Amino acid sequence: MLSNIQLFLLAFLLSFFNWLMTFLGSSLVYFVKNKSQKLISSALGLAAGIMIAATFFSLLLPAINQVQDHFFLLFLIPIIFFIGGLFLRLCDKFLPHEHIISHQKEGPQNKLSKNKLLLLAMTLHNIPEGLAVGIAIAGVKSNLLPALILSIGIGIQNFPEGTAISLPLHESGLSRFKAMMYGQFSALVEIPSALFGFLFAQVFSSILPFALSFAAGAMMFVCIEELIPEANALKEIDVGTMSFMVGFMIMMMLDVLLG
Repeated sequence: MLSNIQLFLLAFLLSFFNWLMTFLGSSLVYFVKNKSQKLISSALGLAAGIMIAATFFSLLLPAINQVQDHFFLLFLIPIIFFIGGLFLRLCDKFLPHEHIISHQKEGPQNKLSKNKLLLLAMTLHNIPEGLAVGIAIAGVKSNLLPALILSIGIGIQNFPEGTAISLPLHESGLSRFKAMMYGQFSALVEIPSALFGFLFAQVFSSILPFALSFAAGAMMFVCIEELIPEANALKEIDVGTMSFMVGFMIMMMLDVLLG
């Protein structure tokens, strides 16, 4: 059984790993000469598939299992799940941001403000991932595997997400270095978010199932509102869809083989 200090350090290390995967994905801007919409659609589809599978296998199922003997608490799980999505919707409404699709359609005019809005959007959408990792680790009793599977899944999806951010930014006129830095900056927020989620869930351990459900709702909102539509931006819609299936399959296999 790990101590709270060890679990806190683990939350830091796993969230750092998730940031590092985003950084590595963003660094592909140095190796891919021209932006490929097919590559971006594939990357975002893969990311969405992994995130939705992680939402179900690593967040909702553990939350349900923890309260399955209490009907009233079990009934609250889907309500809190909805509230998590609603929270992200309110953040989207009151915080101005730029979607990747609309950014790609814009010319070089006002590119600095557009880049800042895009960075704000992706930073906002990375917060639930960090919270989910921290909360999952706080819920560890004797089995670390669910939290590790969640973090591995988020790390895998962060790699193509970093690519999908940096390539359009470079195409819009930023240097490769700046495009890479913008891409990785969006994931830095996952580290403090994970630590906050861990501490919050530790202090208020009785609400852990609902914290897991809230994080699941927020992550699901990100996928449906941002990643899936952009993965299917191509006329060849099957590119994003099949990538989504592959991502979901990867996360399912991790859960089946390791869980």
